[in-house]
Amino acid sequence: MIRANVSVPRQPPVSAALLDFTAQAPWERGPILRFISEAAGTIPQHARVLDVGAGDAPYSELFAHTDYVTLDWENSPHLGARTAAARASADAMPLADASFDVVVLTQVLEHVRRPAAVLAEIARVLRPGGRLLATVPFVWELHEEPHDYWRFTHHALAALLEDAELETVAITPRSDSLTALAQIITNVAWSLRSDGADERTTEAADVLRALAKQVARLAPLDVSSVLPLGYTIEARRPG
Repeated sequence: MIRANVSVPRQPPVSAALLDFTAQAPWERGPILRFISEAAGTIPQHARVLDVGAGDAPYSELFAHTDYVTLDWENSPHLGARTAAARASADAMPLADASFDVVVLTQVLEHVRRPAAVLAEIARVLRPGGRLLATVPFVWELHEEPHDYWRFTHHALAALLEDAELETVAITPRSDSLTALAQIITNVAWSLRSDGADERTTEAADVLRALAKQVARLAPLDVSSVLPLGYTIEARRPG
């Protein structure tokens, strides 16, 4: 159990590698980096942190002050998953009950067939009072196929957390609707170039990228966030 009087370190500057990773999809990854970085800065020294579906573990440096453990399954497309501390499916983790203070789950839940079972496993391995820090997509293209199964509304997330007997602390949109539109336009431009560039697709990609920048400038006009790129989630195990 994390005790309130344990010191919490200041987060060091983010590395160039992590900034470069974020810059590849800034409207998508920027809010995820801010959420994970701010949350990591509140975690006490030597707390046990489990990164589920860690892949290449891009945020690992943010947990350098903790006892940080990665878990991924054998079918992960990420090379870093081959060196995960634990190799297993997220819905059947070979880990002891109540053995972690924090579980991190970034952009993973859409790739599991049984999200409810994964959240139940997370609740099991969390200590009483332990925290779940998660992000999920709402608007995003197909990726890592064929293992791309879900997109989540905030209502679905609240219900899944309740069913797993996890208390919701916050479910927050990661973007406004116009920023989401700008990112998706950028993604379409990228896909046109990656499908084999010719004069027409190159011109179309350039037009779309320019359009995305114009749409992004309109972001302050949207106050409803009914079409966000996704959500950040913080929940806790009662006790």
